[in-house]
Amino acid sequence: MDISLENREIAGGLHAQTPVADLHLDLPGELLFRHRCGVYNIIRTAYLPLWKKAGIALVGASVYVEDTCLPENGLRNALLQILALKEELRDLEGEVHLIRCRADLDRAYAGESIGILLYLEGLDFLGVDTGLLELLSELGVMGASLAWSRQNLLAYGCCRAAKHYEIRGKLTEEGIRAIGTMEKLHMFLDISHLNDEGTEEVLTEAEIPILATHSNARAVYFHYRNLTDGQIDLLSDRGGIIGLNGCSLLVGADRGGGLELLTRHGMYLTERAGAEHVCLGLDLCRRYELARRELGEEAAAGWDILTGYGELALLTAAFLEAGMSQEKLRKLLGLNAFAFLRRILP
Repeated sequence: MDISLENREIAGGLHAQTPVADLHLDLPGELLFRHRCGVYNIIRTAYLPLWKKAGIALVGASVYVEDTCLPENGLRNALLQILALKEELRDLEGEVHLIRCRADLDRAYAGESIGILLYLEGLDFLGVDTGLLELLSELGVMGASLAWSRQNLLAYGCCRAAKHYEIRGKLTEEGIRAIGTMEKLHMFLDISHLNDEGTEEVLTEAEIPILATHSNARAVYFHYRNLTDGQIDLLSDRGGIIGLNGCSLLVGADRGGGLELLTRHGMYLTERAGAEHVCLGLDLCRRYELARRELGEEAAAGWDILTGYGELALLTAAFLEAGMSQEKLRKLLGLNAFAFLRRILP
């Protein structure tokens, strides 16, 4: 995709002026992997310089538990991920902080310190013991998805990114009770990995704040991990937001043209949902997968459209090249995410 020098320069200015938010990064899992390899201070050395360069003000840090940890070791693994994150944050006081309330969010928005929004990518590890959500809330967890792309005792996840098939089934009674518990704890519900029936059920019946932290448009690329037009409409009608996902398997970029296709998803979501309902949920997994390999784990099939946060301004320039206005871009880059969280945080 050809991008003019003028748009690259404008993009740099937008990142300097806008509090940028990325709502999905598997950061706690990567930190735990690397700590087990004896490597520490990952946020300070590998992330903080690039976050500052890209104007990042907020990062959604998701706790994702690998298949190999389930079921017996799942809760322990999730807690160890949270511990690894908190260990790194202790040495970053004044530079990076955990978001637990609107005041913490405002600090991030004002550029005083980068905010970390901690949430759970699936509740598989809880089984039906959803009362443990209260303990996790006390640790700083602000939201969760009921299921990752696999079935559990609460709900059905959609197929995995490397697969293409429909998974049917609604929420279980335990899943409905889990949402009630989350609502009492002022948590949000993430639907990015939920199957179609479960997604439509919560969008039409649940009262909890809902967003899709890292999903694209099924109309642009047909994949069951991407949102249908009907789901986009329901989510935007109730004030939710959709995080644009940069994984090649969900962008539809297996044969190249990734940046242009990712831009197309963003343009479509903005037009369909409205400019106030789209944000970033980039799902940058390269560093996570490298950390897994160092421990002898198999790497995922997809790849990141962007090599990292250092290329984020390139995506912004691509949106300018495609005709998106600077006003809409500032909303997508971060203003929408901050506005949504400001409405729902205690």
